[in-house]
Amino acid sequence: MKKLFFTGLLISILAGSVYTQNTLFDDSRLSAIYITISPDSLAVIYDSVLSDHYYMARFIFDDNENRDTLENVGFRLRGNTSRYSKKKSFKISFNEYVSGRKYQGVKKINLNGEHNDPSMIREKLFYDIWKKAGMVERRTSFVKMYINGTYYGLYTNLEEMEKEWLTLVYQKTGGNLFKCSYPADLAYHGPYQQTYKDLQNSTVTGGRVYELQTNKTDDDYTRLVKLIYTLNQQPGAAFQQEVSAILNVDHFLKALALDVATGNWDDYSYNKNNYYLYDNPLDSTYDFITYDPDNTFGVDWFGIDWAKRDCRNWINTAMPLPLAQKVLAIPVFFNRYKLYLDTIANTVINPDSIFPRIDALKQLIQQAAVADTYRTLDYGYTVADFNNSFIQAIDNHTPYGLKPFLATRKSAILTQLHPDGISGHGFLQKEITVYPNPAGEKIFVKVPENPGMMVTATISDIYGKVILEFDLPDAAFSLPVYSLSTGMYLLRIYSSGMVYQAKFIRK
Repeated sequence: MKKLFFTGLLISILAGSVYTQNTLFDDSRLSAIYITISPDSLAVIYDSVLSDHYYMARFIFDDNENRDTLENVGFRLRGNTSRYSKKKSFKISFNEYVSGRKYQGVKKINLNGEHNDPSMIREKLFYDIWKKAGMVERRTSFVKMYINGTYYGLYTNLEEMEKEWLTLVYQKTGGNLFKCSYPADLAYHGPYQQTYKDLQNSTVTGGRVYELQTNKTDDDYTRLVKLIYTLNQQPGAAFQQEVSAILNVDHFLKALALDVATGNWDDYSYNKNNYYLYDNPLDSTYDFITYDPDNTFGVDWFGIDWAKRDCRNWINTAMPLPLAQKVLAIPVFFNRYKLYLDTIANTVINPDSIFPRIDALKQLIQQAAVADTYRTLDYGYTVADFNNSFIQAIDNHTPYGLKPFLATRKSAILTQLHPDGISGHGFLQKEITVYPNPAGEKIFVKVPENPGMMVTATISDIYGKVILEFDLPDAAFSLPVYSLSTGMYLLRIYSSGMVYQAKFIRK
């Protein structure tokens, strides 16, 4: 599966006006959204928190260089328990009152208040990590939110995951996309589609547990029922073959490893919640996609130390979770899952890699977060709490600062995967050759077989510190090493089935 990326500046004409492009989800800047709405409508929105009715409003987007105005957009609350919070989350629909209208290529955006996160970056950081690991991107950015001239605070701006999103991240669209929410355990309840359509989720707004987001007119759950039936068979050789024919197992294993590595317990594998299933017509297998990752990086409601929880025994055994339990019961899948964890711990959540990103996000939102008085209303988080949340515990709900969590989590994962003390990559390892060696400005590498779906390379010094990191396009490539000082280095290449490594000298 390959992702499609857009480059350059795109211009579109919406409702007779020209709008700026490619800045709605530009996460290198802090844009502003201005909503003008009837005070009576706003009062009804706040009084009827469970309503999904869109009220008419004016939308202005200011990216600090250009300012666009759209009349007659739809505006409402979004979320589940957050609807009862004092700092609300919102959804904006550009096509609610103007049929077919899009703004910068999208019909809807989601604005999350992050009221229970003192750092305000956990959700954004998870999606950054998700993307860095090679998963299908959900675009996110930060915005300042104003309603009727009043500053309502800092918000995470998230792309709506629907048909338009599929066209950006998949080569072939048209398949069924299911949004799965609590208690979406994928337990088998018989062969009839209607049984699964009648299952109601336990969120405050209700709705189907397995809610179809595309092809709604057809409302066909045939292949979803087939997937669920397959997942509930006994694990073994036949199961391994059958589940691989209908599920993108590698995609699921990597998604699970990312959830486990970031402490995301409000997911499928621990809480039967918050995921999408996309029936990809390119290969007729389902892809698994995590969403709503705000309960991550140490956030806790159960008195569990998520930074140290054993990655080999993460799955909640108190409930049936066949997708995780049955798949990990197959040794080859379990070993592949552990390899993903090993790779993610050493690269994607490695402090050398992720801490600079955390610092950049904090710097970007600092002033807007400090000025956000709505941020303080639910948990009483102060400005000091915001600053400290990156480096230390704040309360029982957030017993880890972001950086200490990631450092502890990496260490715990590697210790659990390698109890014999073999560091880093003690399994599925193969030596390769790089040339020239000693190296000048670049080295050339050829991996002896197809490197698989997750291909990342790191160059470390002799003490194990990652100096350089690369995403690799294929099995034969060159890497620039001109920035390295004279000395010995270790190249590691991580794929879905192997870790390749070679030592070389920078002359």
